[in-house]
Amino acid sequence: MLNYFFTNAFIYIAMAVFFVGTIYKVRSYQQMPRHLRWDLYPIPHLGGGGSKYQYLDFHNKVPVFCKVEEGKYLGQEMLFIKKAFVNNRRLWWGSWPLHVGIYLGAFWLALLVVGAGMELSGIAVGTATAGLGWLIRQMTIIVGVIGFCGGFLGTVILIWLRYTDDELRYIADFVTFINLYLMLLVFGSGLFAWVTIDPYFEVIRLQTKALLTFSGAGVSSWPIVLEMAVFGIFLCYLPFSRMMHFAAKYFFYHTIMWDDEAMKPGSQLEQGVNSYLQYQLHWAANHISSGSSWVDQAVGNKAAEGGNQDEKKNSH
Repeated sequence: MLNYFFTNAFIYIAMAVFFVGTIYKVRSYQQMPRHLRWDLYPIPHLGGGGSKYQYLDFHNKVPVFCKVEEGKYLGQEMLFIKKAFVNNRRLWWGSWPLHVGIYLGAFWLALLVVGAGMELSGIAVGTATAGLGWLIRQMTIIVGVIGFCGGFLGTVILIWLRYTDDELRYIADFVTFINLYLMLLVFGSGLFAWVTIDPYFEVIRLQTKALLTFSGAGVSSWPIVLEMAVFGIFLCYLPFSRMMHFAAKYFFYHTIMWDDEAMKPGSQLEQGVNSYLQYQLHWAANHISSGSSWVDQAVGNKAAEGGNQDEKKNSH
């Protein structure tokens, strides 16, 4: 009964939770107030021109937006984890293979779906000795094995660093270890199933085909059950974890690091900022009055400064 649940119904539930949760989180990111912009140059979409502020008449020029340069930067960061490579090489040795494992793991899942779909259409994959079916079968094996090995190795390195590196151990909290050990289970269970019961990923492809057709087939091999159960837990957990940075990074780059949109009268940017200035302060300090808006606070501080200056003049 548990075998059937974890390899059928639970996967459908996990996929629904993942998609709904991811859409909800992305929508919440979109609706957040505008973040303070960093204004750090050079910005990739400006190409090789550097900062626009180095030109006296920049406000009269048409804004430059180079998708190629931006895509090149994002590609380097996504595929090679460039920032970690440049700024923290020791951490990169674990972070890069982990991310490669995640990317290849997603590609492996896509290959399983493609292979299952081909078999449903009458094209042999599991027993193919030539042709497209054979190619998909070989790609599934190669991509799956490299992805599982890379992800497992990278996770082990990152866990080891969290225990041995003084700086990383200081900032590593309970949630950090939960995330890493869950990733270790995801890749480890996949490797275990591959080594023990499914060297050509035929069993997992057959179960993928059953899921696509809602045929309700069960799996009796407990390594496959474990692999699918852990994957389902991972899908349910992902949208509500820190690992959602895969989506949050888009907003970090485009609305914080690279946002150089000029504020023009009547623009949506100006309207948004004006609405943010009406937010009420719910904290207090020597220079802050709780319960007032940011605009009221700024006006009050300006009036107070003016009064202080008048007192100084009168005292002289």
